[in-house]
Amino acid sequence: MDECPSVVGARAEREVTYALEHDGWDVYLPVFASHARVDLVAVRAAEFVRVQVKTSVLRKGVVVFRPYSNTGNVPRSYEGEVDAFGVYSPELHRVFLVPFEHTSARNCSLRLGPTANNQQKGVRYAGDYELTPRC
Repeated sequence: MDECPSVVGARAEREVTYALEHDGWDVYLPVFASHARVDLVAVRAAEFVRVQVKTSVLRKGVVVFRPYSNTGNVPRSYEGEVDAFGVYSPELHRVFLVPFEHTSARNCSLRLGPTANNQQKGVRYAGDYELTPRC
């Protein structure tokens, strides 16, 4: 069943928030800036991270998400506006925190296992970015 995009987005924001809090972050929501490109602000000790939340899809053992917006069919980068992507995988019920500089301009892939040809260069493994699972 197809869900409304706002329902999918709200679920992802909730799951990313829970995972960040479980991992020791304090999470703040931009209540009066609903138009902002930042969904959450996470703070831990001296770290301050602007987070854009994304819902991923699972394709052949790879978690895939778009590190850009596509409003009106016009792709727009988050460069300079966010520090990381909080990625929720509904199929795995897992959350990943991916620094902006670790993403590509187009679809970003997080591998769950090794590549078929054992390639290592340029491969992002999901386990390197996973937040502590909730109990």
